[in-house]
Amino acid sequence: MEAWERAKAVLEAEGWNLDALEGELEWPFKPRPLTIGKVRGTLFGVAIGDALAAPNEGQPRRRLLQAPLDKLLPHNGRPAGTVTDDTDLTLALAHSILKTGTIAPPDLSRSLVNAVNQTVGRGWATTQAAERLARGAAWWLAGTPSAGNGAAMRAAPVGLFFDSPIEIRRAAFLQSILTHRDRSAAAGAIVNALLVGWLARGGPVEPEEALEWLAQSIDGFEKPLRSRHRKGRYTLAGLVREVGEYVGRPADAFERFHTGAFVLESLPSALAVFFSYPEEPEKALLCSAHAGHDTDTIASMVGGWLGAHLGDRKLRSRTPSDWWNVSAAAEIERISRLGS
Repeated sequence: MEAWERAKAVLEAEGWNLDALEGELEWPFKPRPLTIGKVRGTLFGVAIGDALAAPNEGQPRRRLLQAPLDKLLPHNGRPAGTVTDDTDLTLALAHSILKTGTIAPPDLSRSLVNAVNQTVGRGWATTQAAERLARGAAWWLAGTPSAGNGAAMRAAPVGLFFDSPIEIRRAAFLQSILTHRDRSAAAGAIVNALLVGWLARGGPVEPEEALEWLAQSIDGFEKPLRSRHRKGRYTLAGLVREVGEYVGRPADAFERFHTGAFVLESLPSALAVFFSYPEEPEKALLCSAHAGHDTDTIASMVGGWLGAHLGDRKLRSRTPSDWWNVSAAAEIERISRLGS
């Protein structure tokens, strides 16, 4: 992958340890072939979680629990069911992968810029990077130095459309640095994509095994970051290993990890929700939608994992039918047929 060599040369000169992303990594189970049901389930899961939770974005959990929602509602001046940047950028990434067969940064840059210009609720780091890309900045330099979750939230298609864990890890990293030039942000994209790949190929929903494997996939790559809410420095790998302590207790996970747009907050919290309710998507998505703060990103990641695990038929049978009336439905159907 030529783009990988370019990124490696530039970033290793800046002190990044990309050797940590080149070690052996295999599925610890016999993977099943990808099906259209798993593709459709993943992408609809992302969109449903996004649209359901978008009206709650930015609000504290205690306020949300006083007036809980259980249906799609209007938000951002748009009708109920409208998706935001979480879904639009996920689909933009899917389009580029299916068009080029790889992570082709020039094509992906155009796809992301177009999506950012049309979506609602876009994050500042991605918006700034898109502006630089639109002005012609080199893709390996355009990314914002931000540990936000914008690169992670859109990474699900990488887990679907690349086969091996090593390919998924590299591709998730590459797509991330176009907008987020940060090790933790890239690690978040890798974790999301690998978990989608694990679930879509029939990997066991066993928290201890899955979480340790995910943590190992990014061990040694990150630079520990300060937390905004507690003393000390943390890596995503370390926090992923903590998630198992909160399975069945997502409310406690929200208190421990917090639920902001910082990837070290929202991604561990999302993992705690998914592994608490992997067979109960309605409960998982409502829990995510009331997590507080970056609710739509948390719910979109949880929704993607639920769809990758259950497939579209089980996901549809276990969620309210009106939740499926999302604005991206036709586009998801088209991508699902192309990608299967």
